[in-house]
Amino acid sequence: MTVKKVILSETVRMDIGAISDFIINVSRPEHAERYTQNLLDELADLSYLATMRPECPWKLPKRYHSQAKTLPICRRKLTAIFHIEGDFVIVDKILPSSLITY
Repeated sequence: MTVKKVILSETVRMDIGAISDFIINVSRPEHAERYTQNLLDELADLSYLATMRPECPWKLPKRYHSQAKTLPICRRKLTAIFHIEGDFVIVDKILPSSLITY
């Protein structure tokens, strides 16, 4: 099993912040913190899952990188779009899963 370092792009950091702000608006800050931590834990799993995932056949993820791969996260409600560069896994974007299927 190959272990790589996971790097979150600035866009992903902003996406996570927007998700957290939304949850705070509709629920409690504790809920947002717990959800965000679970999301970050799932993204950290890419350190060993990234090499096992196949390259994505859909057009939307390819907009972010020509060798994009995807990983459903947060009970398949969100999808992380990422690519591998050397010893690093770079997470490019987090989108709702319903947008990925074309």
